[in-house]
This record gives sequence, structure tokens and C-alpha cells, in this order.
Amino acid sequence: MNDTWHVPGYAEVDVLGTGGFGRVVLAKHEASGKMAAIKYLRAEFLADARIADGFRREAWLLSGVRSRHVVRLFDFVESPQGAALVMEAVPGVSLRALLVAENVLPPEAALAILKGSLLGLADAHAAGVVHRDYKPGNVLVSREGESKLVDFGLATLDGHNGLTAGSPAYMAPEQWAGHPGRPATDVYAATCVFYQCITGRRPFEADTSEQLRTLHGGAPVPLEAVPEAVRPLIARGMAKDPAWRPATADAFVTELEAVARKAYGKNWEKRGWKRLATSAAALTALTPLALLTAAGTAAAPVAAAGAGAGVTATGTGTGLTAVMAGKIAIAVAILGGLVAGGLVIFPPGDDDPPAPPAAAAALSVAVQTLSGRDPALPISHELQYPQVSGGPDAAVRQRINDVLRAPVDKRLKTVRDAVADPSTLERIREEGETPALRSSARVLRQTPGLLSVRYDHDLDSTVLGHTTWRFPEALSVDLTTGRVLGPQDVFRPEILTAAGMRTLTQRLTPHAKNGFCTVPTVTGAGDPERQVGMDAADRPGGGDHVPAATFGFTETGAEFEILWYELGCASAAGNETVALPYAELDDLLQPKFLTMLGKTAPAASSTPPPTSARPGAGTTYTNARFGFTTQVPPGYTASPSVPEDGEGMRFTNAALGATLTVWGTNNSGGLKPAEKLAQLVAAVEGNDGRVTFRSADADGYTASGYHGDGRIFYEHEASGAGSAAGLSWIYPAEHKTELDKPVTDTVKAFKPGDLSRPH
Repeated sequence: MNDTWHVPGYAEVDVLGTGGFGRVVLAKHEASGKMAAIKYLRAEFLADARIADGFRREAWLLSGVRSRHVVRLFDFVESPQGAALVMEAVPGVSLRALLVAENVLPPEAALAILKGSLLGLADAHAAGVVHRDYKPGNVLVSREGESKLVDFGLATLDGHNGLTAGSPAYMAPEQWAGHPGRPATDVYAATCVFYQCITGRRPFEADTSEQLRTLHGGAPVPLEAVPEAVRPLIARGMAKDPAWRPATADAFVTELEAVARKAYGKNWEKRGWKRLATSAAALTALTPLALLTAAGTAAAPVAAAGAGAGVTATGTGTGLTAVMAGKIAIAVAILGGLVAGGLVIFPPGDDDPPAPPAAAAALSVAVQTLSGRDPALPISHELQYPQVSGGPDAAVRQRINDVLRAPVDKRLKTVRDAVADPSTLERIREEGETPALRSSARVLRQTPGLLSVRYDHDLDSTVLGHTTWRFPEALSVDLTTGRVLGPQDVFRPEILTAAGMRTLTQRLTPHAKNGFCTVPTVTGAGDPERQVGMDAADRPGGGDHVPAATFGFTETGAEFEILWYELGCASAAGNETVALPYAELDDLLQPKFLTMLGKTAPAASSTPPPTSARPGAGTTYTNARFGFTTQVPPGYTASPSVPEDGEGMRFTNAALGATLTVWGTNNSGGLKPAEKLAQLVAAVEGNDGRVTFRSADADGYTASGYHGDGRIFYEHEASGAGSAAGLSWIYPAEHKTELDKPVTDTVKAFKPGDLSRPH
């Protein structure tokens, strides 16, 4: 066996190309004078059962495809001396050659080429064949205004596995993973090529196959580079999940035509081919087949040379056609490549990706839109989710994109599960409706270390018409690790307690449109109603003391996406976004998280902003260390107060001569509440003051009266096994009337925090 073997009855005219597995020649059928392209398998590979079987499979699959948009197979010849595919030789140039000459094609022209090759794919899909290697080099553009699909060397039957192979720049995520070929796999590759046609570059570019695998698997398509009119078409065709792409090439053609007519008018295809005519004709005129025809030597015989690969007939000149073949990729792509790790990597120049930029770009964010209909259920969907690209670490980028995609995947599954319920599905069909699922995504804040995102989910359906199907949610992602940031990453430990969640509730309450609702108590004892709060542990089933809402971060503060019906309010209350400014939030947050937000973390003894900065409105102060909370009236300025083994804050209104002090201390002295009360009484009376009320038990003490200078005082401290927290008021008696309500309000609102442990 040697490479001088030729298919009997054909005279070789020119060598069109060579590759790792074989060569492609232009040949004349001696009996009819018709030209053919013959793809030979190298002799040494006939002994390799896997390669030889693949060559036979290509012939078998191609023989089953009948389409004017697919290059025809005339014959498959196999003998002990060699094997060859005899195929139609069509005057034309590959799309790759056209892109080399033009770089960027007008959208109508690119759409026209895409449509023709998609029709070829559709005919292949109808025959149960998946191409798996759609790329510019495998699309032939003829001078008659047609595009044809060539080279089924990597094709498989629909749903069957083949070698994990292809051209990396155009391979779908499932193809990288070695999953069975399906029509949607070809749709993805065709969309990649269309993207390249209208932008002049491939959607994803990298210097290694592993990097390309990551980009195709998780990076968003950079849609900003393409005309807005065709962005939905590209987003749909390049969806990461094959279930979200058009199921077949034929279905994609339908969508393509609708987009093209809307964007470019009813004559878009005619204009597209007209724009291609000049370039295609000029390049076709330089192909070996056209040169031979023009020289009048198309029927000239070629004698096989004993030691050569073939000698061109007189009148054509080996040099001319060889040079042109080297410059222009013509009708039939070469089945050649290097097998590396189970992945066929085609040699440079055959649609391989170019070298990447010198340095990886910083992470950028783009919102992707996926739309379509469920193939099995009456559901339509239009879903947005952010995706990131760039950055130095492909694995981190993949994790980020996975978590950013997760909310819409979960939402789609929830609706699918609901509609799939037999009783629900029956009602939907009776109504004749198609529930329409929509999700919009919005980036709230991005810093070098953080991305915070909000999703708004909606559902148009009369059957599934309850308000609980429409809600917002938010999440924040650590851009250095790709991890979703939970409450433990965001809030200080003392805030993730029952007292801390009460503090959060109190701070959010004034910002909610109608405050937090009240609900009846279960036992009926005590207060007939209780106010709901932000503590997830209060919900049925209990759990950790974390916010019972998702939350995201903006330039000015946090947005809590509160679903009132989940907190126990009437379901008619729906949901609400409650914004809490950083001025009321910073002291609740972890210092590390504040740094991620690009803010300076407050000191351990955090000082809240002076309430005088917010005239006419009070504020809530929570101590980050001890977790106690108090309400501060408007017009008071803050300064630190530091008791022994503790921490506190003093709020003063100079105009009224009033002072509110709050504190937390560790019970290092071991004094009981009654003993502390006795010390207070002794100090007041020792300075000519008078105590008018006193009370003490195991949980704390309370006292009020007059100091020796006539000022009124009130003091209360709550005590636990590990720490204590308290507040006191001192103010002139002449202002008693105007201070009665503020004092009462702060006493009622005071929450001591977690007293079970020292801080």
C-alpha cells in the first residue's frame, strides 16, 4: 500500500491540499469528463481500525444526506491498496477564504450564507446526521449564490457519541464534554461562525484548548460587538444549555428569516448574495477548478506518475494551481489534525484560534438574554442573567458564571415542575394559554472584589396567576473566589443573633412603605398580635438567625428583597424592596466585607453618624461588639462612652441639656443585678439625690429619680450569664414634658443583645 494509489477511472489534475490523515485532489472522470474532488486516506492509516472505520462512517453518513446545500458523495472506494471518497467538485470558495479577503461581511450577506449552510445542516439532521465540525473552512460559497456544507469526517448519528473532536473555536459546551452529538450542537457552531462573519473575530479567543473549553462553557457571548438587530439570534443560537437553543437547524432558519425580514426588509437575502457576488466570483476564478476550465483543459487526462503524487496535464502548470491552492481554501476541507488528549486539534491555518492578547482583561459583565419555548410543555421564556468575561483565572470565572446563571435555571425548573403537574397542565390546556416566564437582571454594584446582582422574576399566566409567582431576588458574588456571599460573610457575628435580627428589623422598619406587619399570636396569651421581623429563625421550621430575605448592595446602601408573605404577612402584601443606607448599615457589616464594597471599615467602637445630620428624623444605633440596640431621637450628637470592660455611646442634645447613654459590659466583676442597683442608689443618695423607683431581679435592675442638682435620671440594665447591657437618661426637670415621649420611646425600643456570653 502506498500513496501513489488512485481511484480507478479518475485522472488526477491537481493536489488541492494535504493533511495529517490524507490528501484531497481534483480529478477528472475519464469516461464522462466530469470533475470530482477525491479525498484519500493515507495508506498507513488503513491498518488503524478506528481511523479506517471513521472514514467508512463518513461515507455511509454522507450517502444518506440528499441536499443541494450539501456537497454530494459520488462514490466510496476501498481496496487493499487504499480508500477514497469521491465527491462533487463545485466551483466556489470556502467561507474561510472569503473571510480572509473581506474580514467582515455585511449582515445580510452573512445571514444569506448562514441560511444556505443551515439548510444543508437541516437536511443532514432530517437524515439523523449531526455534522459536529461546522466552521468557515467547511462552508462552500459558490459563484451562483449558494452556500454548501462539506466534510462530514467528524459526523455522528443524532444522539450517538463520536470522538470528542471538532474545531475548538466553534465547539459547543456539550461537545467539549464529550456528550452525544445533537442538532443543537451544529446550531451552536453555525452561530459562532455567523458571529465571526459580522464582527471579524471569533466569539472566544485563547491560546490553549483548555482556555477555550472554559470560555465556551461559561463566558457570556460579547454581544456588544454585533448589530443590535441580530443579538437575540446569536444569544439564542449560542445558549450554553442546548435545550435553550433552537432544537434543529430548520427551526433556526425559521428564526433567522424572521429576524432578517424585520431588521433588513423582505429582500434581505437577494441583497446579501448580490453583495457577495463580486468577491465570491473573483476568488472562485482563482481556484484550480476554475483555472482549468478557463484554460480549456478541463478534459485533459493526467497520467499517474510512479513515484509522484500526480502530475498535472500540459497547459495548466503545477506551480500556478499549487500556489493558488495554498492561498485559497477551496471546496473540500482536509481531514487532518493532531489527536491530543482525545480532542482533535486542527493545525494552524485551518480555523484555529489566533494568539490571545498579551494580558488577560479585567472581568467585565454583560447581561445575556435567552428566549424560546419549552419543547415538551406549553411554556415560553425570556430570561436574563449576567455573565462575566476576562480575568486571570478561568476556573474562578466559570464558578462566577455558574452562580449567576443559577437563579434563572432554578426559576425555569420551578415553573416547569408546576406546569408539569397533571391537574395544572390540564387547566392550562383548557384555557388554551402558554405561561410566559420572564426574568430581568440588573447589576447593582461592581467592585474589583464584588458583584451584586438583582433578578426580577415574572410570570404571565391566568392559571398560575398568584402574586407569589412574581418576585425579586438578589445575590452577591466574591469575584476573587467565585463564591456566593452568605449572611456569615456579610454581617458581624453579633448581628447573626436574635437580638441582632431585631436590630436589623428596627432599622428597616422606617424605610418600609407600611412598616412590618403584625400577625395574631398562636397561644393568645399576652399581646394578641406580634410584629413580624427579619429573623429567619422565627419562620416555621426555625433555623439560623439570618435575614429572612435576599439582599444586594448598591452605591448608596443595601436593598433587601422582602417577600412579606414569607414573613407571615398576608399573601396579598406581595413583596417590597426596602433600601437601608450605609449610614445605618456600616456598623452591622463585617470589616472584610466593607473593604470588598470599597468602604473603610469602622473601628471596633463604631460611632454612628450624628443624628443631628438627619434633622426631623431619629435613627437606630446598634453596638457591633455587644449587639444592643437603641432608638436615638433626632437632634442628638454621638460620642464614645467607655465603661470598664465594656463599650458604649453617649448621645447629647445641648439645647435641651439631655443625655442618653447606652453601654454593654462583660460581667467580670460577678455582681448580681440587686448589688448593682444598691451601688447606684448609694451613689445617687450620697450626692443629695433621691431615688423614686427601684426594682431588681435575676434579669436586671431599673431605677429612676432625681440627682442632687435636680436633674431627672432613668437607668435600666439587663443582665445575663456572660454580659450586661443598659441605658440611662439624664435631663433637666424643666424639659420633662417635651422629653417624656422620646424617653419612653427609647426605653421601649431598647434591646440588650445576646447576654449569654461575654463579648
